[in-house]
Amino acid sequence: MYDNKLDTLSLGERISLKTNFVDWIALIPNLGAEITLGNMNWNRWTIGIYGRLNPSTHTLQTSYHVYDLSDIRFEVRRYHHGRGVLRSFFMGVYGAYGSHNLKWSTTGYKGNHLATGLTVGTLAPLYSFVNGGSLDLEFSLNAGAVFTKHEEYEKVDNTYVVTKSASNYKLNWSPLPYLLINDVLKVSLVYHFGPSVANRYKKRITIDERYRYHLGELKMQRDSANLARQHDKEMRRDSLEKLDYERRFEKQRLELERKYLNDSISQIKKQKAAETKRRGKEK
Repeated sequence: MYDNKLDTLSLGERISLKTNFVDWIALIPNLGAEITLGNMNWNRWTIGIYGRLNPSTHTLQTSYHVYDLSDIRFEVRRYHHGRGVLRSFFMGVYGAYGSHNLKWSTTGYKGNHLATGLTVGTLAPLYSFVNGGSLDLEFSLNAGAVFTKHEEYEKVDNTYVVTKSASNYKLNWSPLPYLLINDVLKVSLVYHFGPSVANRYKKRITIDERYRYHLGELKMQRDSANLARQHDKEMRRDSLEKLDYERRFEKQRLELERKYLNDSISQIKKQKAAETKRRGKEK
């Protein structure tokens, strides 16, 4: 029942591309991809990979503010879609690795980082394209633990001076690295090569009902087509019977006219013969 085109997604239809507006506002190019596990549109599990890259800042002057951040993130999500609800919700876990150089105050942080935690969010449909693709808007919150191995530095005159260094990864709760590395708030555009989120991640019973409804529509279409064919067949049969009747009627009419003509000729001949015989007797 489920191995049908209505519920089956091709490999391309299982893939989504996304990008985060918040990072773009912070001038960090970013792009992500997500794929649904399993080829049925009621499957709720996905895996994703996301990358962002803001290369090292190079200026003529030693900048007071520095915001260089690059990392790669992996996510596993499970979606939930209530019956009759366009919006979908998700919860998942993530892990990230990358490098950073952050300085928005007196102290700067430069080094590598690891992050892991939970992500929750929601998706809402925006637009559906004629090619079958769709565009959704995603909001998500991320929270977890950040482990960093970095040096702390300050700007003195026109140079950076290291004030503290570390050789091992340590749990870091400093607000700036924590918020930026965890990417706490994300507002993303998501492009699905397949159906919109409004038609995905639904409960299997909902898909069953839609499938049965689809089968009913197909049956109605077949019945309508059969009825139309039967009607056409009857119309053709009636037309042929009418033509045959008209042809037989015309044949009968011609035969009657021919018989009438022959009878008229015979009658005329008889009258002429009788007239000839009468004249002979008179003579």
